[in-house]
Amino acid sequence: MKIDLLKNATCLTGLMLLSISANASVTQGTQQASVSLGASNPLSRHDFDGDRSEFGSTGPNLGLGYLYQLAPNLGVGADLSFKRLGDRDFRNGRGAGEIESSAWTLLAIGRGELMPESDIRPYGLLGFGLGGVKREIRYGNVSGFDRDQSSAGLAFALAGGVDFDISANVVAGAELRWNYINTSYNEIGTSSVRTLDLNFKVGYKF
Repeated sequence: MKIDLLKNATCLTGLMLLSISANASVTQGTQQASVSLGASNPLSRHDFDGDRSEFGSTGPNLGLGYLYQLAPNLGVGADLSFKRLGDRDFRNGRGAGEIESSAWTLLAIGRGELMPESDIRPYGLLGFGLGGVKREIRYGNVSGFDRDQSSAGLAFALAGGVDFDISANVVAGAELRWNYINTSYNEIGTSSVRTLDLNFKVGYKF
């Protein structure tokens, strides 16, 4: 009797998993809202009082995204991300201090799905929009020299990632993204800020 119950439970679980899998693919009209959290590594260097150093250091990245499937293999949408690029210490003629760096992007995105009917879906992504960066210069006790500098311009992104359907509606995934933000050298000490981001996300598909 116990063996029959175990077999029935196993069969029922298998049917439920098959049912979830059958409903997990993306089709025309599928939408997805997601939130991501990861790390950003700066690839650019900036000039500060004649010293060339990395624009910040590795820091956290928070993102929000929306995607609409025009077709099973093609999605369009938008995403917004905020990056905290970490702090760097410095010393110059005015004394010792710290530079805190950050960045943001707001992009329209296009995404190509490689396996739209699968529970595990690799994809490629292109993004284009606006971005901005900021550096906050602090001299500790010598506050008269503190200043904030920022610059904004066009932004571009190239990424590859994978989505995994946990259920028919819940999606998890990971993405590696290269970002480019055009900036003013006179305002921020560099003509562009580039980052390499590794993000992990969870989303709701409907």
